[in-house]
Amino acid sequence: MTQRRLHPGVLVAAGLLLAALHTADLLLWTDSYTGFAVAGPAWARFALWLAALGLPYLPARWSAAQPAALRDRNMPLGVAMMVTGLLLGGSGALALPTARFVARNPGLVQGYPPFAAVLDAALPLLAGLWLLVYGVRAMLGYGVQRQRLGGPLMAVVVPLCFLWRLVWRFQFVPAALYRLPCTLRVLSAVAALLFAVVLLKVFLVPGLPCGHTLFAAGAGCFLLCTGLELPQTIWEALNGMLVLPDLLAGLAFGALGVCGLLCAWAACGADAADTEP
Repeated sequence: MTQRRLHPGVLVAAGLLLAALHTADLLLWTDSYTGFAVAGPAWARFALWLAALGLPYLPARWSAAQPAALRDRNMPLGVAMMVTGLLLGGSGALALPTARFVARNPGLVQGYPPFAAVLDAALPLLAGLWLLVYGVRAMLGYGVQRQRLGGPLMAVVVPLCFLWRLVWRFQFVPAALYRLPCTLRVLSAVAALLFAVVLLKVFLVPGLPCGHTLFAAGAGCFLLCTGLELPQTIWEALNGMLVLPDLLAGLAFGALGVCGLLCAWAACGADAADTEP
């Protein structure tokens, strides 16, 4: 029996709408230097962002438990993962000189511990490498039928990378709740972490019925990381507010959101359990 699915075009439209609203907010109603709202209540922004993170869990029950499009190969997902890996790995590689300097001269940099500098470089580099490798696998084929199961040890670096980015954005960046760009980056890191955990299941446990959470986490990642953080990253870069590693990391979050959209799109399609004889 064919089950009702949410049309993936709804997600695309919602992402474009959020991008347009947030761009207008940054240009017209937010102070570019402090990040405080100059028009309208801050809680209205928070409510919209939290809705983008949480509302996809409501229609997730309509999605395919075992998306057929993710059983063997998925070329668009593979390309998006490779782009994410290149950007994320590039941000880590560019942070290596800073990590080396801070590790050798810990007393010269206040508020930036050496271990934090090392993790800022190592985790994105390793996570980017994993995304590159498994992006190729997504393009060529993976899973039980091909006897190409993923190894869990190296895969741990992916959620660790986004967990560390969440901690870094929350702890080491001077921020206040009402500095809107900072708060948004924290929420987008939460969305990226949730999606990264579910994405690992696609490659490490092929056939696992995780389509519901994959749709919800993927849609939330797309709306937060691509629809909201990506325009903010571009706006901050155009205003000279980002160094190159942070620019690449922000673009990597936007690309990861595209991966989330593609996974949610697959979960809106056929269920492998319905197509098997």
